Amino acid sequence: MRRKIGLILFGLSDSSVIAYKDAGMFLHALSKNSGWISKYIFFKTKEEDVVWPSSFLEYVEPICIGCAIDYKEQVPLANHYIKEHASDFDVLMFLNYGNTIWKLAWLCKRYNPHILVYSKLDMGHGGFHHFENNSPILSIKNHLEKIKSRYVDWFTVETNKYYEILKNNVVFRNRIGYLPNGVSLLDVDTDDLDKKHKENILITVGRLGTYEKNNELLIDAITKIPPKKLGTWKFYFIGPYTDAFYTYVMEIKNKYFYLADKIILTGNISDRNKLYSFYKRAKIMCMTSRSESVCIAVVEAMYFAAYPIITYYSDFALDATDHCKCGEIVQSNPDDVANSLLKAISDPCLEEKGKVAQSYAQSMFDYKVLSNNLNQQLEVVMNRK
Repeated sequence: MRRKIGLILFGLSDSSVIAYKDAGMFLHALSKNSGWISKYIFFKTKEEDVVWPSSFLEYVEPICIGCAIDYKEQVPLANHYIKEHASDFDVLMFLNYGNTIWKLAWLCKRYNPHILVYSKLDMGHGGFHHFENNSPILSIKNHLEKIKSRYVDWFTVETNKYYEILKNNVVFRNRIGYLPNGVSLLDVDTDDLDKKHKENILITVGRLGTYEKNNELLIDAITKIPPKKLGTWKFYFIGPYTDAFYTYVMEIKNKYFYLADKIILTGNISDRNKLYSFYKRAKIMCMTSRSESVCIAVVEAMYFAAYPIITYYSDFALDATDHCKCGEIVQSNPDDVANSLLKAISDPCLEEKGKVAQSYAQSMFDYKVLSNNLNQQLEVVMNRK
């Protein structure tokens, strides 16, 4: 008999973009690769109805359980749905953690004692620090947290360093696994991408000009590379940008005239095939962020053999580069970034290094691999219940 899993996602959950992110992709991949029946349970938060990709609908059934924008209004709708439908599932999945999830887990068990409740932690540094601090007060809080969260059967966390520490924490001991987010190929024309070749292109991706992305650092580093060394290289800044960042780039181009046609702002790219074509053509992916969580753009670029040069934006930077075995983690200053870039663009083995990064990314961050991992974890937990 096929297992049944449902994911209740709070927030702005009625967006087709969800289909291509971890929330949708784990459901899709579990159904496609491991035979699960997957249901995505969401809230209507905008007037127009969401149009889901047909490729997503082939394996996942979206279910709207009510109209509610505010989180406090969504929780009662989730309570009602669980009361009515908990018995329909083998597994109910939530993203994040906290008192609301603990209460919903209790409700799941009340209406279906045999159900497995799974929480994908989606944990950043702040959340990790909440459990990791070894102070006596936090130790007491963690014991209380263990009691409150006792109805959750299984957790996964996306960063390996967090996993290695949290697996020994009283809250998560014997009920946590490591499971990073992956690279979604849903609706991506990989045959067309295979026809594209590497070019002397460096890319960075994100909301350009925001404090977290720290894109000015990359611009400053580029200005420190001797003009004669740049050759045919171009630097693509992909994503929506702030007015202030646009002004800054224009000032740089005016000051360093030889960069006028080398630094390119693409604007937002919502077409996934177009975005992935940049990944496929690029030899280098450079992110100079101050802070990120997983930063999926890095592993997406690596998946298509772009060599990563990144700052230590979070502990996941170690996971992304396999502890610098297939990429570089640089200091957050223009000189260090410039030196790494100059070394890379001058390296005759750069494409081979990109292939090493690709092999690692495809072995670690492919959703078929990840969903098989999750399937095994859930089966183990269900068999010991």
